[in-house]
Amino acid sequence: MSSPRRIIFVPYIHAFGGVERLILALSRFLHEHGLPHTVACFSETIDFAAYADWPMPVQELTTRRNPISEGMALNRYMRAAHAEGSLPPLLFDLKGAFYAGMFPALPYHLHLTDPPSLLPSELSKFAFSSRQNWPRNLKESRPALVKMIKGEISHRLNRRGTLNALSVFAMTHSIAAELCKLYSLEANIVRPGVKLPPSLPKRSLHAGGKVRLLSVCRLEPNKRLDWILDALAGLESSASPLSKKIDWILDVVGGGSQREELQHLAVQLGIAERVVFHGRISDAEVEEVFAGASLFLMPAVQGYGLPALEALARGVAVVLHKESGVSEILEKNPWVEIIEDGTDDLASSIDIMVDRICSHELEKCPIPEFPTEADWARNICAQCKWI
Repeated sequence: MSSPRRIIFVPYIHAFGGVERLILALSRFLHEHGLPHTVACFSETIDFAAYADWPMPVQELTTRRNPISEGMALNRYMRAAHAEGSLPPLLFDLKGAFYAGMFPALPYHLHLTDPPSLLPSELSKFAFSSRQNWPRNLKESRPALVKMIKGEISHRLNRRGTLNALSVFAMTHSIAAELCKLYSLEANIVRPGVKLPPSLPKRSLHAGGKVRLLSVCRLEPNKRLDWILDALAGLESSASPLSKKIDWILDVVGGGSQREELQHLAVQLGIAERVVFHGRISDAEVEEVFAGASLFLMPAVQGYGLPALEALARGVAVVLHKESGVSEILEKNPWVEIIEDGTDDLASSIDIMVDRICSHELEKCPIPEFPTEADWARNICAQCKWI
């Protein structure tokens, strides 16, 4: 007798980011255990199946691009899958909850990767019944009545879709706390991990007298690449310039709408000769850049922050923001500096980490422990009763 199908649903796949990494990890685990599965979405534009070196079926649900049509399409798809004997699907993100809450749905599980507070365009933040949960500047923005009504509808559908789920997964305590405040539910915390190399690298982070700093992300405003440039420029203009201490280079990997703006900023700040914008590069090229890196910089606020773990898995020290969820498991370790404020805090942390790197202090300390990709996928599958 063949095993029933497992369905992973995410509304849209238009970029390869944190959610797509999680789905890829889940698909890999299911494939390795011989468990049939399908990734379903309303639309995808990145040839997502090509990111897997195993068969990963990706199915687009053909429908008009409006909430009611999409909600009906998901409802039809879930009912057809249930009729063929598929197990309750796993829906990703708040949009998944929104569509599930639109119509009476069959059983499903829900993974909320980012909470509403980290979703800039999330309408539910303007709802009458949830506005007290958001910052004062949002409450005082006096949005149009129509936006508030739409926000209320969105909030109620999100709440219904979330509360109707068989189980709800969150990645951190902070996300779970926000979900509890908004929807009065207790989410299951399952922390994502990374795929580890065969053995953690043992190498000097200060080889050849050069320290290479690294950022790998989309070049968008919320990633705070300007913070990094401002912090490094501040260190260079200090009484004891960073370049007098070490020969440093900043490698910036990734593409996005801010590339030209950031390149111009580096020129304005007088550090352009020390900043290399690589653009989008292949996975093999990313590994080459990591192999030469000493310090990974991630000042953005992120729901989780997998890149920080990927850096540590490659033996690279990290500076990250406290409001990135992964900080919950990386505190009080010399391999990691956690910032709470802006560019001055970032500059100070970079200076501290450079001192640790130059003194070879980190080579005497173990890299912090963190979950693996397989740990996360196995836990999710077990709680969904897919294995």
